[in-house]
Formats: sequence, C-alpha cells, structure tokens
Amino acid sequence: MAAAAAMSFMIAEPATAATPQGFASTTLNVRAEVGILCQEAQHGMFPSPLVIDTQKVGDQVFPASADELVKCTNGIVFTVKVSSVNGTALNENCTSAGVSGMKLLSAGWPADQIPYTFSCAGDTDGAGHFTGAGFVTAKALGISIKIAEADAQAAIAHADYADTVTLTISY
Repeated sequence: MAAAAAMSFMIAEPATAATPQGFASTTLNVRAEVGILCQEAQHGMFPSPLVIDTQKVGDQVFPASADELVKCTNGIVFTVKVSSVNGTALNENCTSAGVSGMKLLSAGWPADQIPYTFSCAGDTDGAGHFTGAGFVTAKALGISIKIAEADAQAAIAHADYADTVTLTISY
C-alpha cells in the first residue's frame, strides 16, 4: 500500500538574502609528516641442511625456504648489506648479482670450506637498493645461495658445514 501526501507553500512577500553582520574569514595552516620506518616482516630461512650434489653439472642454486620480507614506509629507499662470519664479506651491498666472499665452514674440519655467493634478487637497481611499498605490502628481498660447479665438485663430505649471515637494513 502506498501513501501519498501533497503539500503546498505560499510566500506572501518576496524573499531577500540576508547580509552577514560581523562576518570574518580566516585561514589555517595544516602541516603533516610521514614517519620513515622499516622493520622485518618475515625472517628468511634456507632448507637445513642444503644438500650439495658433488656430481651435478652446473652451478647449484638454493632458494630460501622462507624469503626475507621487509616492510618500509612507501617510497623509502633502503639498502641491505650482507656479512659472513666465516667468509671475507663484510657489509657488502646485497644485489641480484650476488655477494662473493661467503664461506660454508666445516665445524669438525675447519680447513674444509665451500665458497658460495649470497644474492638478493629483489633489489630495484642492481646496486642493493630496495623501495618500500608501505606497511601493507612487504618487500621480498629474493635471497638465495649459489655454489659454483667447481666448488661443489671439490667439496669434501661432511655433515657440519655452516655459516652465519648478517643482513643489515639501512634507511
């Protein structure tokens, strides 16, 4: 059921616009700052242990089982540096080309070492720089390890090779 209503208005005198008395205007300045912040969103990990095949032809590449993820303020450029406890790499820019000077060292036989390259394929310019995408979207560093064919084939059988890698994020 629909209901309808009709209304009518009558104006006896012409309408006139009111003029404001005591009217003033003002302006306000509004300033804002966007804070710069980066934080680790996910800790990177590699399969443990990495299984190096001494008979395989070609370089052996090991992707992370969990990539290193970083959340940064949108548009902020940050740098990732890599250091190896057992190798000679110290605060090297982590790039898609990789950081050499990394070494897996046998705990039981310290003279037995396997050189490797640590890479961050997610860098935006090939120089180890990354760009934050805000705190909703984490940036994947794209970490991986590569062992050259000759180094894999020369590796001596041990089950205790290890290295500690430090990633330092600067922004």
